[in-house]
Amino acid sequence: MVLLLVSALFGVFTGIPLPNPGRWQVAHISAIMLGTLVTVQGLLWRELRLSPKQLTWMVRFTMMYAWFGILLGVASGVLDIPGPASNPGSRPEGIQAAIQVVGLLLSVPTAIAAWVLLWIGLRGTEPK
Repeated sequence: MVLLLVSALFGVFTGIPLPNPGRWQVAHISAIMLGTLVTVQGLLWRELRLSPKQLTWMVRFTMMYAWFGILLGVASGVLDIPGPASNPGSRPEGIQAAIQVVGLLLSVPTAIAAWVLLWIGLRGTEPK
């Protein structure tokens, strides 16, 4: 729920005359998508057949990819980091590139790990 509140805050930022309003709009949409994904995982929680340790790691990975995605959106809004969809053919340089690479290296593997655990939990048998 906090993620959806953050996404609403980003939506307010798009209406305020801030620098890089397009980047804040992208951060707003990304936060809505991340909040929705976390909500879906929460709704499926009781259906998961994972051990307590696997459930703990799934929650950790979920929070990591959600908040790293939020931080990457904030960095994009503040530093005007171009993305492949928002500025085709444009590449980030210097600190922008470093922040984008680190953000993606932190958020993408953790998102994959969380969704793999979710998939395993939905298909698995009851843990012993």
